[in-house]
Parts: sequence; C-alpha cells; structure tokens
Amino acid sequence: MRVIHCLLAFTLALTSATILENGQVRENSYPGQVSAIDLDDSWRTYEPDAPEISYKGRWDSKHVSSCSQLRPEHHPRRAGRLSVRRSSMLQAHRLRFNSVGSLDWQFSNVTADVTYQFVGPWSELADGEEIPDKNVFEMRVQIAGVAVASDAALSQPPKFEKRIEIIGGSLASGQFATYETLSSWSFLFANGLGNVEYGITAYPGVCLADLQCYGGGTHGVQWFWHHASDPGSRASAAYGAEPEEWDVGAEQPADLVIIQMGGNDHRHPNDIPGRNYYHAYVDLVDDIHSVWPNAVVILMSQWGTFTKQKKQYVGSTYYLEETKQVYEHFKDRGFVYYFPTEGLLAHNDINPKNHLTDVGHVKIASHLLQWVKLVLRWKLEPTGEVQSGTTYWNDQQEY
Repeated sequence: MRVIHCLLAFTLALTSATILENGQVRENSYPGQVSAIDLDDSWRTYEPDAPEISYKGRWDSKHVSSCSQLRPEHHPRRAGRLSVRRSSMLQAHRLRFNSVGSLDWQFSNVTADVTYQFVGPWSELADGEEIPDKNVFEMRVQIAGVAVASDAALSQPPKFEKRIEIIGGSLASGQFATYETLSSWSFLFANGLGNVEYGITAYPGVCLADLQCYGGGTHGVQWFWHHASDPGSRASAAYGAEPEEWDVGAEQPADLVIIQMGGNDHRHPNDIPGRNYYHAYVDLVDDIHSVWPNAVVILMSQWGTFTKQKKQYVGSTYYLEETKQVYEHFKDRGFVYYFPTEGLLAHNDINPKNHLTDVGHVKIASHLLQWVKLVLRWKLEPTGEVQSGTTYWNDQQEY
C-alpha cells in the first residue's frame, strides 16, 4: 500500500482547545486528532518563498495569513495550499485544521515546538481504497518552511479559471460558529461552487462606513480591503496602526464579488445614518469595479434580530431601503445584483450572540448556491457543501 506521510512541526501553540456546542463542551471536538512524533535529520527543507509552495489569499511579507481572513478546504484562498507527494513535514505555527483532497476537514489541537503526523499508514479510505500518490493539503498557518522526506516532492496545485471574493463582517467570517470560518456561509458557499479560487475578506466588528464607527477613528472595510491584515487587536499588536498595503489588482481578477455589510454600522454606538451607509456602499462598489471591471457584484441584504410578536417571531433587515437604493444606482450598468435574505432564516437560526448558528450558515450558503446556479448560470461542480463536525443523528430506537 502506498502511503503519504504528512508531518507538521509547530513553533507556536493555539490559545484555546475547547469547542462548545450549545453551551456544552463538544465530546469529539477534534476529529482527526493526531499524535506527536520525532523527526530525524534526513528531511530536505523548502524555504517559505519556494515556488513549490502556493500562497492563496492575503499573506504578508512574513508569510503570515491573517487569522480572520481564512480560506481553507480543498481549493483554498485565505490559506496556504500545498500539493504533496509521498512524505512531507511542514514547519508552521497556528495550524488549526487541514484537509486531504475533498475529504472532511480534520481538526487537531497542537502544542508549541512539537511535530505531528497528519497522514500515515492508517489513512486508508473506504473499502481499502488508498489515498492517491498526489494530494493537495490545505491549512491556515504562518509558514516557517517545509521539509520533505528523501523520496518526496512538492508541486504547486492547479489554478482554477474562476475566482470569487466575499467581503463582510463577523457574519461572513463565521464568528461564534462552531469552527468559525470553516462553519461560515461564506466558506460553505465558496466550497460548494467547486473548482474556483476564492477569498474571504471578512472582519468581525468592521463597518462599511469609514472613520465613522467606534468613536470615529476606525477605518471601514474598503480601507482594509486594500491592506494585508485585519483591524483586530492581534494584528494591531503585530503591525501597529498601519498594516501592510495589499495590491488587490495584482491578484487573479474576481469573476464574482459578494458583499454583506451593515450589522456593525447599525449597532450602538455606531448608529451610522442611512445616507452615510448608502454613500459608503456606492464608493465600495465603484472601487471594486475599477479594480475588477468584469466582476459581477452581489449585494446581500443584512438580516437583523427577531422579535416575538404574539404567536410568532418577526425578523428585521438592517439598511434594507439603502441597500436596494445602491442596487438601483448601479442596475442599468448590468453588473450589480441584489440577493434578498428575507425569509431564509428563522429565529432559532440566530444564536445568543446575535450571530448565525451552524444551521443558519448552512441555510444561507444553500440558498445562495442555488441562486448563483439559476440566475448567473454558474455550474456547481463539487461533491457538495462540506462542513465537518455536523453529522448529528439519533441512533436510539427508544428514549
């Protein structure tokens, strides 16, 4: 039997190892947890700038991928993607998950300065089928280098013709979902499209309006779209007030851009007036169109909270009229569409933190996939949406 040994060494531990599920600790929170191993000196190393390593998404000059700009899975964007033959070891830190081919993502909790073996002789598939000799391994990391065994080689994965970009806040980034971005609608949607490149530029807490939120000193999402890292405290500690600039025009042009904004602009203490929100939205769409003139832009309406009225829960939509006005502003130019989320969610799709549950994310992704298929005529090529850790069922006949 041919086996692929993928071994990863880390220089920094994760800060948390607990996954909660409806307030309870998930019993098997790390499906695929791997064991630590020892390495010898026979491994050949690749430097972080080696052409065999494919960086997808926004990586800064230190080969760090922003934590909130996540893009794993079997066709990644926001994460490094490696095509590995035979045996390999990746020196990295902050690894949170990895995937082989189109299998479910596997999650491992890691410790500093320890080497882990992610794929080994136990990695047979169903019915004795072996893992192919060449696979794409994907993960979110800070790359320190790659080492492979003497009989191993790295090669770049294929580059797909189409690319999408998703721009949003915490709802698009999957904040408070079980596995954060890997549980988000944005990841499930992009993954569900199949053979496409994609990026998720989604930051918890970010506003659409620039320099009008949180006391007036915080940039909006358009400014961060042109920079390599997020507006969070960890990025500020690493870069200061000015993260590295990011040349959006140097990327593969997007064919489809989806924008979901408004939740942070609406909430207190920001309370951005509707007209300010409208003008900021128009500026963002104009900016995107100037960089990617052939891209289709989808404006996704921003659902709000649910309130109980007698015998039913009634949902709300933030900046509904203003978002429709943005669509009307661009409608005659033919590249802007409006995707309504009204009626797609129920009150129990919103968690106690006013963010989507895992099921809510699945609903949005599923509806958006079908909308893109029917309206834009995009072909769905993959095996379907892949979300790890959601195979819930009851196997008791009597209870």
